[in-house]
Amino acid sequence: MKVIINNNQKGLLFKNGILVDFLGAGKYRAGGSKTIEILPLDEEISSNSATLAQILTKVIDRYKSDDLTSEVTVKNGEVALHYVDGVFIEALTAGRHAFWKEAGAHEFKIYSTTEPKITDIPAAVAARLGAGFVLDVNIPAECKAIVYYDGKPAEYLDAGRYFYWNGAVKVTTATYSMRVQQLDINGQEILTKDKVGVRVNFTANWKITDHKKLAEAYPNITQTLYTAAQLALRDYLGGKTMDELLADRENIGNEILAELKKRTADMFVEIISAGIKDVILPGEISAIMNSVLAAEKRAQANVITRREEVASTRSLLNTAKLMDENATLRRLKELEYIEKICENVGEITVDARSSLLSQLANIIGNNSSQE
Repeated sequence: MKVIINNNQKGLLFKNGILVDFLGAGKYRAGGSKTIEILPLDEEISSNSATLAQILTKVIDRYKSDDLTSEVTVKNGEVALHYVDGVFIEALTAGRHAFWKEAGAHEFKIYSTTEPKITDIPAAVAARLGAGFVLDVNIPAECKAIVYYDGKPAEYLDAGRYFYWNGAVKVTTATYSMRVQQLDINGQEILTKDKVGVRVNFTANWKITDHKKLAEAYPNITQTLYTAAQLALRDYLGGKTMDELLADRENIGNEILAELKKRTADMFVEIISAGIKDVILPGEISAIMNSVLAAEKRAQANVITRREEVASTRSLLNTAKLMDENATLRRLKELEYIEKICENVGEITVDARSSLLSQLANIIGNNSSQE
């Protein structure tokens, strides 16, 4: 069987499973007791059938030189960063590593991982190491973070990007937003003073004032605030009747805000605002309230109708008195009605024996005399 080794490859010749020679580029014959393993030139020197020491020894024997490879030995608690021609390639863990010099100029930078925080590696390189080597911590704007070493607070960080070794020390972080945050309590069931069960939607705006003390005293501040708001709602609204709750929601919201501030005074947070968004009544109570409201509106409409009728009647009475006392005004009113009648009449038939004006005058005169 023919085996071709290209210029970007090296070969290891085995006979009966024993490494006997190192092969450069060319064409070789294998078979029977002979096997050839091909190694890439641009990768770390490694074989499935021989140790690194055996390979390097055979290379020296073959070329009578130990200057064909670049080697580095990484100890426990260390990481070596591998550069080729000035470009970062990979991170190497504890052990002996070797590379072909033909692939380029190799450089190794060794770092201790006993100190968790990475300070002397460029961020672009640290970001390429991956989760297997580093913990990448990104803290958004207007946020703070606490870094823990083996569960103990070690650092307090502002917004930015930081890297830590995944080494012997376990590194964890907790991030706290310093922005104003919203707390919502939806569908909170409360029994009022007059024994009516209602559901309340409540909201509050709050922010952290001291994240360091907060982390020590209240690890889960969101749940703590939620519970405090629930208790404040139940204690305060439980002393109000349903009518009081519906009639003065804005003032009740201010009073609950004051109560909530008292309950959170030692929690290292500031309650900025709070209020009741919705009050949801039981179905039967809601139907009764709607009926009451409809009856009130009907009564208001009837009052308005009667008021308008009285005003209209009074106006007619005043007009009648004026016309009765003033003949000229009454005559003008008659002419006004005639004008309105004429606007709605298609045609008028008159007697040709007398003039039109005379006939109209007679009509008006007759009507006046009949009155």
